[in-house]
Amino acid sequence: MSWLTQLPHKDSDTLMVCHQSEVVRSLTKQEFTEQVARLLPTLAEFDAQGVAYQLDNTPAWCVLEAALSELQRVAIPLPTFFTAQQIAFGLQNSGAGLFVCDRAYEGEHAKLVALVDVCKHYPLYVYQLSNTQSAPYFANTQKITFTSGSTGTPKGVCLSLESQMQVATSLYQSIGLEKPNHLCLLPLPVLLENLAGVYAPLLAGGTVNLVPLAELGFSGAQLLEPRKLIAAIERTEPNTLILVPELLTCLVAFAKQGWQAPKSLKFIAVGGAVVSQALIKQARELGLPVYQGYGLSESSSVVSLNTQTDDDIDTAGRVLKHIQYKIENGQLYIKGSLFLGYLGQAAQNANDWYATGDLVTEQAGRLIIQGRLKNQLITSFGRNISAEWPESLLLSHSQVQQAVVIGEGQAFLAALIYANQAMSDAELAAHITALNAQLPEYAQIRKWHRMAEPMSHTQGLLTSNNRPKRDVINQFFATEISALYQEATSMSQFFNTLQAETQKERDYLLAAPIIGRVFKGEVSLSEYASFLTQAYHHVKHTVPLLMAVGAKLSDKQEWLREAVAEYIEEELGHQEWVLNDIAACGFDKELVRHSRPQFSTELMVSYAYDAINRGNPLAFFGMVHVLEGTSIALADNAAGQIREVVGLPKKAFTYLTSHGALDIEHVKFFENLMNKIDNEDDQQAIIHAAKCFYKLYGNIFRDLDSEPFFSEADLEQSA
Repeated sequence: MSWLTQLPHKDSDTLMVCHQSEVVRSLTKQEFTEQVARLLPTLAEFDAQGVAYQLDNTPAWCVLEAALSELQRVAIPLPTFFTAQQIAFGLQNSGAGLFVCDRAYEGEHAKLVALVDVCKHYPLYVYQLSNTQSAPYFANTQKITFTSGSTGTPKGVCLSLESQMQVATSLYQSIGLEKPNHLCLLPLPVLLENLAGVYAPLLAGGTVNLVPLAELGFSGAQLLEPRKLIAAIERTEPNTLILVPELLTCLVAFAKQGWQAPKSLKFIAVGGAVVSQALIKQARELGLPVYQGYGLSESSSVVSLNTQTDDDIDTAGRVLKHIQYKIENGQLYIKGSLFLGYLGQAAQNANDWYATGDLVTEQAGRLIIQGRLKNQLITSFGRNISAEWPESLLLSHSQVQQAVVIGEGQAFLAALIYANQAMSDAELAAHITALNAQLPEYAQIRKWHRMAEPMSHTQGLLTSNNRPKRDVINQFFATEISALYQEATSMSQFFNTLQAETQKERDYLLAAPIIGRVFKGEVSLSEYASFLTQAYHHVKHTVPLLMAVGAKLSDKQEWLREAVAEYIEEELGHQEWVLNDIAACGFDKELVRHSRPQFSTELMVSYAYDAINRGNPLAFFGMVHVLEGTSIALADNAAGQIREVVGLPKKAFTYLTSHGALDIEHVKFFENLMNKIDNEDDQQAIIHAAKCFYKLYGNIFRDLDSEPFFSEADLEQSA
């Protein structure tokens, strides 16, 4: 049974509207049904029980999901904010035979087998997957929704169509709006938006408005341009919205500055993380009809909700009628139309109580959420993150003795760290930068405070087995924690924006196979020498490129010319360091000096010159961001791994080690420099160039596999 057949709309009724690039396209139920029918033969052609997809917020997402429901295939939506590694994990372990996306996919083991246009505006690229592991699904599994990956590995929650429809039905009946006009502000793979933002309003005979995430102001998991979000709300004049606390804070901030929410707004649900009563009260005083709810993926997204006719601002609302609940030892247990089980684990017995892991109290039949039973943080963007995940990476360095990650209800994570005095601040910063390269954006450590002395039992900060008492620690270091987030609020944002907007392209670079092999200790001596060869061919152009930048700057940019001159002084002669490293590896450095670069290297260098001479000379700083940032994140660890595997002396790693921890001050200099650039055209030129250089540099790493410059035979010949 398809959810499409359960909709009460007439064929001529508008089902959804897409607002894209100032063009508005409406889709009636008949037109939507026709698009589903067009897609069915393509999907039916392949024997794939599970179909994964990663799509933007457009009608194509809903058409595909309806088609999968019609074919009784298992739908596996992957969040747009997942890293390349998490996507690969989801594809490989979900049993998906097909992967559908709205842009070309460059992952391994994926063959393009079809390209279908939905409504002639939304292309769907259909890939057949060849390396996925078989995954026996529970009976009646219709959808597998992945959590944010609170421990690094996303957990697949298996849901039936019946449980999803039950929640959606309970929601629209509880809210009580007839034919609501809903605007989706969260990514559609987020289960809350999927069920409460698409299914519920459609079951109520309403209309769903879709706006691509970039046009809502999002970049990855971050809202970087909130004015776009506000503009979308004004343009669509919705009746209902679903927000995470971070988005509610955004709307409140605009309202305090005089923004008037559309009078059409009747109901704004906020969930995904605990919301303060003060914020909800303030929102209502500013004319925002906000109602708090609570839920989790295992319950098909929603457990309880306040509504216009049944409201208590101090609580997370009354439990939906189809769910049974009880509270034991402060923990909430639920039973009803829940999930079928976790992918790859035992089935969930429908008659068993499910322990939510949340501590709650009850007030007049409504839930008050107290906190997490386990040490799990929920950011203000609604991302679930186990603190032990980044903490384990912090503690992986022998000099780091204690680490407590914080960030509950905040926009990003921070950390309290105690490290041995032998570890300098620069080395600690380099370590944090390196571990951030292994984490998705939402789990990275953005700020940190270095403790002068270790936490102790006598302070009451540790348990008897040396585990941190988190609540006590938060109170003890309240001043330091407040300073971390206050500093982040007040600082210039362009460097942060540059980091956030290039996350996807950075993931592409880091997903290069040879980088993965380096950290597994599987790299060969000839591969390392081949990498150095390509490094030589772009490093030798660094100073000429900087000179070209300096020559192009205007008189008003004299302050920037001084920075360029400082860069030139720093970079002189580095290409000779690379050649000497090649010689220390036992290969002929003069052969490299007189060789030609591989095409991908030549292309990156050519693009750099072209960007300076044809476009904006500041685009070169996009290249600086990529090369220096990647070096800081990878160089020291890569040098250590390679040295251990191939047994080379320290003198063979002059180039890598000089761009590792010792170069952290250089990167700080770059960050400060970027935060001084306030011209929007210059900023956009740097962001665009950085995106291009991440891809170009990533291709250099990829071509090392297909076009190695050296082989082990070359080493024997040199000997």
